[in-house]
Amino acid sequence: MACHTEDPNKTHPWWSRTSFAGRLSDADRAALLRIGGRQEFPSAHTLLRQGDRGRHLLLLTTGQARIMVEGSRRGPRGIALRFAGDLVGELSYLDDGPRSASVVAVGPVVVRRIPAEAFDDYLRRHPTAHRSFARLLADRLRAADKRTVTASYDTTTRVAAVLADLTVLVDDELVATTTQRELAQLVGASQISVHRALRRLAHLGLLVTRHGSIVIVDEVGLGRFADSAADSIT
Repeated sequence: MACHTEDPNKTHPWWSRTSFAGRLSDADRAALLRIGGRQEFPSAHTLLRQGDRGRHLLLLTTGQARIMVEGSRRGPRGIALRFAGDLVGELSYLDDGPRSASVVAVGPVVVRRIPAEAFDDYLRRHPTAHRSFARLLADRLRAADKRTVTASYDTTTRVAAVLADLTVLVDDELVATTTQRELAQLVGASQISVHRALRRLAHLGLLVTRHGSIVIVDEVGLGRFADSAADSIT
């Protein structure tokens, strides 16, 4: 994976369009990329560990990471993916409690480690960034609610809902960068069930599967499968 150098003066095309950094103004984003220290980690490295103490945040600038939760008899469960531009560690930053989940690198990642005090100062100096931070918190609350609601839906609906959340724009294509194994963890189903759901969605002309990614061909059509869950969230 190519390692990009953070340019504080632009929104990078590899950043998620709904990420914290992607939603900031140019000035706010440039200031954010000047705080904290740059760190690189290899694939499978645990960036944050569930149960640990610490209020610092991590801004993913390159690569992606999986959010993992312990407690299941079947071992850690993946519940979400985070992409370049996303901020992680926000709950412990806010309440000084232990980390509620682990964050594990999926492939090589580059982050900025932002101390809590530095982020406090950043928000004071850039009050317009508060809205982007609030939207991040709202998005994650809705996502948690949606996971609870969609647990009772069929696998195809759950797969469609998760893919809708994971989709980012890459070179004029809507792409969800995930494997069927990762998708199975995220939707709480077997790989066979997820494979069948993807075949059904592909047969309907909604997506095309590739090695390590899924291209969304019909975003509106895919959304119809997720709407029954999304409409239940207020």
